[in-house]
Amino acid sequence: MVSDRTRWTWWLSLASLPFLLAVAVAINAWRNIEDYRRRIDTDVVQGAGELDYAGAMWRLEKMRLIGDGRDMQLRLPGEMRLIIVRIAATAAREIGDGWGQCEVSLVDGAGRRWLPLDVILSSDISRDLEPANEPLKGCGITSLDPPHQDHATLIEEKFVVPSAAVSSLSVRLSVGPLRPHAIGFPLALN
Repeated sequence: MVSDRTRWTWWLSLASLPFLLAVAVAINAWRNIEDYRRRIDTDVVQGAGELDYAGAMWRLEKMRLIGDGRDMQLRLPGEMRLIIVRIAATAAREIGDGWGQCEVSLVDGAGRRWLPLDVILSSDISRDLEPANEPLKGCGITSLDPPHQDHATLIEEKFVVPSAAVSSLSVRLSVGPLRPHAIGFPLALN
C-alpha cells in the first residue's frame, strides 16, 4: 500500500508540472529571441566605395546580372535573374576568427532578403560560366581561412531573385562577432 507521504509527493509533483513547463518554454523563447537579435543586421553602413569593417577594407569588385539577355543570351524562366556579386577585402590586421559566421545577402527596397545559392550549385555555375577559371569561394568558406594582414581576397556569391526586385537591390555583408553591425553596397542594376 502507498503511504500518505508518497501520495502527497506524487500530487505535488503533478501540480508543479505546468509551472515547470511554462518556465522551460519561457527560457527557450528568451534564448530564441536573443539568437534572432544576434543574427539580424540592424545597423547597416551603406557606401559605394571602400568600407572599413571587421578588420578589413571591403569594396564591391564586380556584379553581373544574368537572365534578361543583356549579359549573355541566356533567359531564365519565370522572370528570375541570376546575380553574381564579387566583393574584395584587404585585411588591415590579422583577422583570426573575426569573420566567423560571415554572411552575404541581397536586400531590396521593401526589406525582402535573399541568401546565396549553396556552395555546390555556386561552383557548378562558375564552372559553366568561366570554365578556364577556378571558382571563387563564398564568404562562409573564406571566413575559415581569412587573408593575413595587408593581403587581399575575393569573395563571390550567387543569388536568384525575381526581376521586379533587381532595380532596388543592395548587397549586405555581416560577420557574427559584429552583428547587428553590417555593411552594404548598392548594386544599381537597371
